[in-house]
Parts: sequence; structure tokens; C-alpha cells
Amino acid sequence: MFKRFWFAAFLAIAVFCIATADAGYLDENPDEVFSSVYDRLGVRLPHRAARDPVVWLRLEELKREPCDQSSVNDLALTLEKSGYRREAALGLYNFVKACGAPNSALHRAADIFLKLSDNATVVEVADEFIRRAPDNPNAHYLRGAGLQGVGDHQGALTDYANSIELYGQDKKTISSTVFLRMANSYAALGRFCEAMSPILMWVAIDPMTRDNSRSQKIVADYEQRGNCVSPKQFQKERYPLRGGQHTVIVKAEVNGVRGNFILDTGASYVSVKSEFADRAKIPQTNTMEIKLATANGLAKGKLSKADKILLGKLEATNVPVVVQKTTEKSYGSGIDGLLGMSFLSRFELQMAGGFFEVRTRRSK
Repeated sequence: MFKRFWFAAFLAIAVFCIATADAGYLDENPDEVFSSVYDRLGVRLPHRAARDPVVWLRLEELKREPCDQSSVNDLALTLEKSGYRREAALGLYNFVKACGAPNSALHRAADIFLKLSDNATVVEVADEFIRRAPDNPNAHYLRGAGLQGVGDHQGALTDYANSIELYGQDKKTISSTVFLRMANSYAALGRFCEAMSPILMWVAIDPMTRDNSRSQKIVADYEQRGNCVSPKQFQKERYPLRGGQHTVIVKAEVNGVRGNFILDTGASYVSVKSEFADRAKIPQTNTMEIKLATANGLAKGKLSKADKILLGKLEATNVPVVVQKTTEKSYGSGIDGLLGMSFLSRFELQMAGGFFEVRTRRSK
């Protein structure tokens, strides 16, 4: 009986000691224990947050291994779930600046700041993201959203355009949010006819499902607010498809200047040579440079607009246009540019029976 009593007492003391050792973090000051980690991450966690067992463990890991990407990701996830979103985002941002990677942490940090409506910091983090990954479409989208939030709509338009172009050839999976935000920035600048273009470009990617009452209403509202030119009667232009690549070369007028253009449904924008832009009086000053995805890789151009483009009897006003400094070989001999989707999306398109048809959009 006596032996059993002492054994039970010894066992109780052992369990108490183990529990005390395991819960020792409850008695320690996290500000002192993790001062080096806090300095590196640029945060100071409330004691209540730091003493969460998972958080404490991750902080210990980062104290031993300052650039452990797995640990900082787990730490940020736990903090975000616990409601410490700003601390999670700051930690990720400063971790990348200190350790040089990963870019995914900058993406996550900027996204958190965007949800916190801290648009100025979104721009700061996205700037760093773009510096490290200049051709990442998500980086440009996030900076565009931040710039839009602080009222820099011209800068936002540039980043949204870059985001769409850098996404690659399969644009069907780009979120509608990018196009809607781009339209909103055009509208904020009072450029309502141009605001139609991103919506119509998004619709043209998948007209069977996207040309619906909601998208039509958005376009109609912009059209009304901008007093944009709307065809009074049905018109169409029909062109034969030539060659194995079905290249269609047409004559079109841009701001009253006639030129030769290639119809290109794979190009997001109408693109023109700088020499043609000079003749057509397309503005090239106070414009923003964007990147373009071309058949020959990424290229650069200035995002501007044409007051009016005529293709036969079809007319569109205030059309986004990109001006490029190109050589004679860029588009082909005697070609002044490409008629891309910033113009073509204003109309219905059909390719069948050896012909390419462009016609007035009709209500459905």
C-alpha cells in the first residue's frame, strides 16, 4: 500500500513536470524570446496570438531557420485564420525582402492587403512582386487593383492591360473581375466608350455563355453615358479567307486616314505603327507603355485611343489602340497594323464557308 502511494505520487509529479515543460511558453515573454524573428518579419504579435501553440512552434522554427519558407507560410496561414491578417501579410512581405523568396508570398501578401482595403500597401507589395517577376500577370493585376484603389486610374489601366496580355493565349480562364475593373477605371476617367471595350473583349472570348442580359446591360449603360456611336441599321462586311493561315487583309480608316490592316482575333488591341499613328493623329504623349503578347514573343507599345475607326460601313468610336515602334517586317510589307479585339469585339464575328464576316451586334 505504502509503495503504491509513493509510485502514484512520483507519477503525478512526473506528469506535472512534463506538462509544465510543454506549457513553458505560457510563462515566457514572446517579445523577448522571438525578438529576432519579429525584427526580421517586421511584426510584433500580441501575447495572446504568439502563445497559440501552432504560432509558437512556427516562431521557434523561424528562430532556428530564419528563411524557412514552409514555416513562414504556415505561420501566415494560422495568423490569418486567427484574425491577424495584417500581421500575416506584413510577415510574408518582409520575409521575402529578407530571404529573397518565394514570390508566391508576395502574391498572398498583396491579396490580403487588398482585402483589408489598404491599397497603398497593395501597390508597395505589388511593386516588389513586379520587380522580382516582371512578366507575372497576377503581379500586374494586384498593382492595378491597388492603383485603382488610390485613384490612379491611368496607371491601373496599364497594369490591367499587362495582366491580360501576359496571361498567355488561353484567356478564357481570366477572371471577369480583371475586365470589370478595367472598365471601371475607364469610366472613372469619363471615358465611357472605351469602358465598353474590356467588357466586349471578355464577352468575345466566349460569346455563347457571356453574351447575356447582364453583360449587355453593362455595355448599354456605358454606351448611353458616353453617347457612343451606335449603328442605326444592320451592316456587315465579308472577306474571303486566304492561305493556310486564313489571313485577312482589309482597308480601314483610322481617324480618317486610310491604311492596310490584318484582321486579328488573337490580338487584344488594334495595333498600329508609330508612323501611321503620326499620320492618323493618334496621341503618343502622356500615354502608358504596356506589354503585348505577339507571335514573336512579348513586345511593347503605348496604350492610346483612336477617335474613330471605319471598316467599310462598320464604325466604332473611342477605340483603345496600341502604338508600336516597328520595322517593315513586323506586320508585313505594306501593312500598317492589326485590327484586334478592341475594335472587332464591338461587332459580331463569324468565320465559315471560306469567309470572315464582321457584322453589327444584334440584341438577343
